[in-house]
Amino acid sequence: MKSCHFAILKLLDKEESKVLTSAQLAMEINVSPKTVRTEIKHLNMILSDYNMCIKSLRGKGYILKGKDNRKINELLSSNVNERRSQIPVDSNERVNYLLEKLLFSNGFIKMEDLHAELFISRSTLQGDLKKVRKLLQLYGLFIEHKPNFGMKIVGDETLIRFCLSEYIFNQHPLLLKEQMRNILSLKELTIIRNSIIENIRKYNIAISDISLHNLIIHVSIAYKRLLEHKSVEFMREKVYSLFYEKEYEVAKKILERMESGLGIKFPETEVAYLTIHLKGAKLTSTPDNLNFQNIVDENIYCVAKQVIQVIDDAYDLKLTGDEELLINLCLHLKPAISRFRYQMNLRNPMLEEIKMKYPLSFEAALTGVSVINKRFSVQFNESEIGYIALHIEAALEKAKRSYKERKRSLIVCATGLGSSQLLMHKLTNIFGKKLHITETVEQYNLTRLNLKNYDFIISTIPIKNKLPIPVVHISSILGNIDISKIERMLDYSDINLREFIFSEFTFLQRDFRTPHSIIRFLTNNVVQKGQADTDYIQSVLERESFSPTSFGNMVAIPHPLKPGTNATFLSILTLCRPVNWGDKSVQLVLLLNINKNRKEDLQPMYQSLVHLIDDKQKVFQLLRCKTYRNVIEIIKE
Repeated sequence: MKSCHFAILKLLDKEESKVLTSAQLAMEINVSPKTVRTEIKHLNMILSDYNMCIKSLRGKGYILKGKDNRKINELLSSNVNERRSQIPVDSNERVNYLLEKLLFSNGFIKMEDLHAELFISRSTLQGDLKKVRKLLQLYGLFIEHKPNFGMKIVGDETLIRFCLSEYIFNQHPLLLKEQMRNILSLKELTIIRNSIIENIRKYNIAISDISLHNLIIHVSIAYKRLLEHKSVEFMREKVYSLFYEKEYEVAKKILERMESGLGIKFPETEVAYLTIHLKGAKLTSTPDNLNFQNIVDENIYCVAKQVIQVIDDAYDLKLTGDEELLINLCLHLKPAISRFRYQMNLRNPMLEEIKMKYPLSFEAALTGVSVINKRFSVQFNESEIGYIALHIEAALEKAKRSYKERKRSLIVCATGLGSSQLLMHKLTNIFGKKLHITETVEQYNLTRLNLKNYDFIISTIPIKNKLPIPVVHISSILGNIDISKIERMLDYSDINLREFIFSEFTFLQRDFRTPHSIIRFLTNNVVQKGQADTDYIQSVLERESFSPTSFGNMVAIPHPLKPGTNATFLSILTLCRPVNWGDKSVQLVLLLNINKNRKEDLQPMYQSLVHLIDDKQKVFQLLRCKTYRNVIEIIKE
């Protein structure tokens, strides 16, 4: 199976019952629509052996028929293994192959042996090794060459283990189990797993499944390296500094259990090494028989409170006073700080989804992390920020359920006091817990009221004048349809994006090559139109430097560190061809400009944008737009 077959099958499998056009598939895998149509014919020949097929729906696109999850996993797994057993042909594949070979080798490797295995020239091999050296330098490691012996990786043992674990974590999920079994036998892996689980249970250490999985991999690597007589070295002072930690005792018991099962002796430095990893394991809760204050020190508690306050000041999310969020943040911060200080890697498998589905929470986490970084002299990566964003999103969801403040409304009724009072009492009886109707008013008196004090208007007559808040038109004799309209308004948090898109900030089918040039072009336009000061450009660029704002589905949403425009609106730019933005391809750029005096616009704008970028069909239609009117029509749909 070709790599493009693999990609097409994964895309159609992921989209479940959705239809994807050849152009959409082509955009995702960077080939032409014609190539997609040709390769689908070849792919169908393979799928026929599994009683599945990709069906073409005339005028609509392609859909996977006869889907069977077990068979798909079997097919994808066999393809991964097949590709793994093949001799690497391109440079990237060879670099990965060489890295694995050097990392897992117990001695020197000769250049002549690599020539014979890879069927490449000496100059090509040297070019690939140059790339391997650059990757290793990121971990503080080097390749040592010894005449008549060959080459091997040298460096601090802790850093070699770190690099090994990173390599394993970066494997395709279908390869991960196989990779681990290449390192150790199933019996050895079982003993390691059981030794860890028994003791974290015994000592009431509640860690996440991901942390447990990471811990097993780190301990497995430590055991394998020890078999090769490679042990970590720590200064005696560092070992002593860990000696009185609870995690040191747990680490000692885990390794004692492993010693009895595996027949190997772990030195004291390996106990310290495992202690560090236990301190960095991600806590999931406070065990019932432990006091929260005994787990979290005063420094972390104070910083967590400050983080929540800074987030509220910036985004007005009303999180201050949420004790559950405060506790969860403290429980996350303690091991997270240890992970940074001891250069440990905790992958966040949900990171891309978090950034795409909960962008506001991710932005809030990014803002809060600046406080943590400064106070503890750390530098949290995107994985850690993503985990903090999950805690914030959970708090926001909880707030939606428990938020007691009712929406405010007024009634406009043309038929007199009696009918308006009857309507008000009916609505109060139905929506009393959600809706506060402050008064009834005649249409001509609307202009005398400050409508910003209300969430929406309920009117029994059409109101043609443009008002700053929504109007729900209902019948004087309240019916089921009228009740549904009001229910939708009470639960409605999105906004109409059409109202925030203007022709002077819309640029279609442009040719840019870098995110930096795109951001400069869009922000310059905002400044030139008098909507922001010149420092707005730097604010957006600075935010981008912290974490790429590419969200998947070919979309990027750059924005400033804090609201800085005179109004809330979107700057839209579509590209003739995709650009690399972080680790993603981007062809639709939406610069989010928020009124500096209306922080409350942030949440509904983000919610509406999430719905937009989650709709692949709509994104694809926007990319094909030639005029501003086309854009508005698609957004209107």
